[in-house]
Amino acid sequence: MSAQKRLLRVAASAVILCAALGLLPAGHASALDLSEGIMRLTLHQGIGRFSLACVKDPGGAPIPLLAAQDPRTTTLSIVVGTKIYRMGESGDFSEAVQKTPLGGRFVWTSSFLSVTEDFSFVASPGSATADGVRIDITVRNASKENLKAGLRYLFDTYLGESGLVPFSTDRQPTIKRETTLAGKDLPAWWLSPLAGDAGPFGLQIMASAPGVTPPDRIVFANWKRLSDAAWSYDTSAARDFSLKPYSLNDSAVCQYYDPRALVPGGQFSATLVMGRFNPSGFSANAASLKASSNFASAVQQSLDAGKAARSAPAAIRSDIEALNAILARVDAALAAGGGATDDELALMESAITDLKARLAAYGSGK
Repeated sequence: MSAQKRLLRVAASAVILCAALGLLPAGHASALDLSEGIMRLTLHQGIGRFSLACVKDPGGAPIPLLAAQDPRTTTLSIVVGTKIYRMGESGDFSEAVQKTPLGGRFVWTSSFLSVTEDFSFVASPGSATADGVRIDITVRNASKENLKAGLRYLFDTYLGESGLVPFSTDRQPTIKRETTLAGKDLPAWWLSPLAGDAGPFGLQIMASAPGVTPPDRIVFANWKRLSDAAWSYDTSAARDFSLKPYSLNDSAVCQYYDPRALVPGGQFSATLVMGRFNPSGFSANAASLKASSNFASAVQQSLDAGKAARSAPAAIRSDIEALNAILARVDAALAAGGGATDDELALMESAITDLKARLAAYGSGK
């Protein structure tokens, strides 16, 4: 059998297994669920928002890195002239969600502007599996007139709200009050750390790193104050992260990318990278796990984690990780017009055999 046919057979088996494990819902999905390494990413169709979670301990449940009760509280906004559009809410834009070879994508289109938001998985230095996500936002002038457009991203953080350190950066060990960082004060990264974790574990977002677009400013403030602000927000060191009586200790961070002139057909892009905290940070130039040489180790680690898991749900999550890695490698090989190596094909086929046996065990209640 040719390598191409073996690849296609592996892909078919992997898709069937994914469906059996509940990863691929029947009918029209309202969300696109993506998983790679320790990262869990969901693109919520219809509201234009994403959720991001991370596995802290092997076999454990993923921990949300952003406030998860309502994903609409983390918001991408575009300003055109003096008018502000919240992606996923504005009736001026149609929305589509697409699965891509490297992850997923939102596409918003209007008569005057198109906005795409691409998500892909990355690994920090020293990590054999994906522990971060890269976001590429592209804004294009679809009109016949000159436009001036910019963007801001409001992140509804929560991990540090119950602790003594709501935020930190590579330059500041703690940020407890409203703060604006810009220019020479812009950090390499900021962190929303999990309260009480000595690791520390938390959401890290890069502000300055290879391939990352530095924001014009980063604002730390109360979520409601930032969300209610028309566009820009002036911080005051006299205010903390509460807005009585509406919200108490409700932190958020807004990254601003100031408006710039766009000729008809012109565009600008902003690249963000975020993930589980790593003292070395992340680079947007890091290769996606889907196309990296870490494929074999990623599959084997997921299979081993599934075998060692203490519960069926944890084992199934690890099995899905292995299947995602296999499908991603197949996608990359087919997209490149080539094939996988004999060792990769052997690993895929062996993994599929193991996962089929595990699926039967789940069904029997073992």
